[in-house]
Amino acid sequence: MQLLLVLLGAFVVFILSTLTGGGASLLLMPLVAWIVGVKAVAPVMAISIGMSSTSKVLFFWRYIDWKLFAWLFPSTIVGSILGARMFAILSADYLQLLIGLVLISTVFQWNKTEKRTGWKVKAWHFAPMGLVVSFLSGLIGGVGPLMNSAYLNYGMSKESLLGTRSANAILLHITKIISYAYFGYITGEVIKYGLLIGFSSMIAVYFGKLILAKISELIFRKIVVASMVLSGILMIWKNREFIFNWLAMA
Repeated sequence: MQLLLVLLGAFVVFILSTLTGGGASLLLMPLVAWIVGVKAVAPVMAISIGMSSTSKVLFFWRYIDWKLFAWLFPSTIVGSILGARMFAILSADYLQLLIGLVLISTVFQWNKTEKRTGWKVKAWHFAPMGLVVSFLSGLIGGVGPLMNSAYLNYGMSKESLLGTRSANAILLHITKIISYAYFGYITGEVIKYGLLIGFSSMIAVYFGKLILAKISELIFRKIVVASMVLSGILMIWKNREFIFNWLAMA
């Protein structure tokens, strides 16, 4: 029954993830932690999101911005390796709170009369941003749609955002999986749940693509910003005990 609940949850979450440009990891983390424990969340999510990203790349291949991918390529590898290395030895509570606040702040960037949501982003900006985001992803397992604001401000279409983001996500999660395995975090149970959730996510992406085709670019951007704010709230809520303890000690 627990496994069925996780697979059903993954199916729903990855449909939403296709419509919002990402963020499935934050919504799934509590369910995965309930089944396999907190320490296995990051490697399980790396396997499952890597699989879902593969299906997105297949569906949106012709929309991928390979110039942008080239800027992300080296920083994604370096950042994810460093993040995975720090996974076992550094408390990530403060980082998760900071990321949550950053995601929530995107609500103030939205301009109802424009497609973009803030400053103009250039291709080379993604190199340093990719390094930071991939490091944080390797460290805490997932950072949600943290870079979606940059993708939107770069001026991407909904299909291009999903395709390019997913191509980079494959690189990110393959590197993380190799790193987690090297440091001893990949077990038989992790592989089992990662693959099961991954197969569920690949089916969900197909249905998400059908729904995506029926919504406009502007609605898609509004959904993305709303999902970033929701992801930030969920990330902070997940760490509420840490916040309460920190306030009690202050």
